Amino acid sequence: MTKRWKIEESAPAEIAERLVKEVKVSPVVANLLYQRGVTNYDEAKLFFRPQLEHLHDPFLMKDMDKAITRIEKAISSGEKILVYGDYDVDGTTSVALIYSFLKQQTPSNSPKGGESAGGNIPNYHTTDKQMWKLLHEKAVAMRNNPTPGENVMWQILRKHGMEYHFRRQHIIENCIPDFVCLEKSLVIEVDGDIHDYQKEEDEERTMFLNSKGFTVIRFRNEEVIGDIDNVAKKISDTLQTLPSNKNPHAQSLSPLGREGVGSLIDYYIPDRYKEGYGISTAGIDFAKENNFSLIIALDCGIKAIDKVAYANEKNIDFIICDHHLPGETIPNAVAVLDPKRKDCPYPYKELSGCGIGFKLVQAFAQKNNIAIETLEPCLDLVVISISADIVPITGENRILAFYGLKRLNTSPREGIRAMLELTNMKKELTITDIVFVIGPRINAAGRMESGKKAVELLIAPSSEIAIESGNYLNKNNSDRRDLDIYTTQQALAMIAESPTLQQKKSTVLFDPNWHKGVIGIVASRLTETYYRPTVMLTQSNGIVSGSARSVKDFDLYEALSACSDLLEQFGGHKFAAGLTLKPENVEAFKKKFEEVVSSTITDEMLIPEIEIDAKLNFSDITPSFFNIIKQFAPFGPGNMNPIFLTENVSDKGCANIVGSNHLKMDLIQKGETIKFPAIGFGLGEQYEFVAKKNFFNVCYHINEQKWDGKTYLQLNVKDLKK
Repeated sequence: MTKRWKIEESAPAEIAERLVKEVKVSPVVANLLYQRGVTNYDEAKLFFRPQLEHLHDPFLMKDMDKAITRIEKAISSGEKILVYGDYDVDGTTSVALIYSFLKQQTPSNSPKGGESAGGNIPNYHTTDKQMWKLLHEKAVAMRNNPTPGENVMWQILRKHGMEYHFRRQHIIENCIPDFVCLEKSLVIEVDGDIHDYQKEEDEERTMFLNSKGFTVIRFRNEEVIGDIDNVAKKISDTLQTLPSNKNPHAQSLSPLGREGVGSLIDYYIPDRYKEGYGISTAGIDFAKENNFSLIIALDCGIKAIDKVAYANEKNIDFIICDHHLPGETIPNAVAVLDPKRKDCPYPYKELSGCGIGFKLVQAFAQKNNIAIETLEPCLDLVVISISADIVPITGENRILAFYGLKRLNTSPREGIRAMLELTNMKKELTITDIVFVIGPRINAAGRMESGKKAVELLIAPSSEIAIESGNYLNKNNSDRRDLDIYTTQQALAMIAESPTLQQKKSTVLFDPNWHKGVIGIVASRLTETYYRPTVMLTQSNGIVSGSARSVKDFDLYEALSACSDLLEQFGGHKFAAGLTLKPENVEAFKKKFEEVVSSTITDEMLIPEIEIDAKLNFSDITPSFFNIIKQFAPFGPGNMNPIFLTENVSDKGCANIVGSNHLKMDLIQKGETIKFPAIGFGLGEQYEFVAKKNFFNVCYHINEQKWDGKTYLQLNVKDLKK
């Protein structure tokens, strides 16, 4: 795909000279600093040496005083607080942060002996830690190696309208059933070939499970595989006849030392498929039924006017912590924390949802004389949210990301440590590693099953519990990846087979059978492939929902606003959004969205742009120069890893295609002797031109590589032009 190159503006001579003199850097580095808003020594010092004391006063945020007063009142009077968050990375990290912090501030009213909050769902685990660890290992092995019948059953439970949450290989004392629904006390077993001794064992298992209050349904392998509709009907009918436990959202407890969920503090993650994004009526009903009088909503709620009004009718107060764009009306909550409010004077507007949560914690600490250094352990959660939600890493976000990465790389929490061990990640973590390794695994919980699993991982108090949750999320991520690849192939085929779609300036695809959990990822892939605003739509429970992604400089949110008459709901940012609509409006939406995009997008916007920070000669690339560039990290939006342009280079005769269409080279600049190894990912089509030793211009990042005990610099080529 052709790309356009744009060279960033150079610093005015006066500012460049001042930076060179005061900061003692080269003119190239002075330009890089200017492009990142640094114009003098003091700003450069803050940029290179972020300090927590430079964070803004949290009470500058509108309603922060009201929020802290209400939380203090709830704690002092023993009210129950429900921490409510979205099911994605930003939401689950926010919930883990606030839940963990508030648990430390409230008196310990947790039930003893593994009781759940409210006492409605008993703890069925064995209390023998060594035995439980062996059972856990066996459960993980069973979960990772399902029989064909178990695979099909899992698809039935996920895709055929089951309204309740099932767990795979959930340990009940010394028994590991195939599928368990705690809400309905139902066990589903899928049996293989039945021999006499197996029948006897199965009967004993059934009697044991019955004694623990469970109903057991057994299916043969061939029955599950060959008669899906009847199997689904039998399970559905059974679920309808069984009474529900009163507290289905109470978190399952581990026998390895986790204190029971406190009666004063609990958390709630809405079900992506049954409740959808944001604050739900079901969540408010849960709060009322379980005597919660305060809900703290994180990474959602800024447009939940009706839901907050509904909560007010039930005498439940809301504190909203959101970072999305508000509508014309602000919900009637006790406090609404959102720097993007027009009436909010807070100086930094780009915090993540978890970042807003951190400011709430910072404010509580500040008012109650808690040193800010004691909050550093929760900054690993903040940097994960900053990375995964792709907010600018500037201003306060740079400070939070800097200390968050430091925490991740020195003292990660048990859940993150377990995840890194499971992925064999042994290098120092960067923002990129969070985006591509940690983020997808946390997200996979909400995409494939329940975001509560992600919170359980993030608040795990011990390595044993963390490994259990980590394995679960790893499996979810593997399932998500398979589904993602399959859906992407389907979507690409739809475009390839339609000349009409190929000629449009937008892409809107609809398939009612697509999995809601992966359409956002697929929309991103399609945008990368065809580089135009893209919307992926699927259907469940009679409503069409979608994920949208945009290209640089095109405001997706405004485009959806222009189509709002056809939408039930929509929300998001300039580059990413979610939406819902009625099935009968899909075709009209496709047409109108294309009309809006076509009338507002420019031809230039439909060509990917590479922003080049500076021209550079190879002779300028020295170890000391690269050491300064490394200090520009953490890299991300607003402070991307610098891209340099070098002119008149050629390959020294080592050009080769490696891997999946990647171009490996040894580059030398005309008139110089220094050469650099280089790799161009996906640039294999340039091989013939480069191999002939033609001269060309190249733009690239500079990376540090280690091999065979040696460290060297390598150019990561983004594009080349003849």
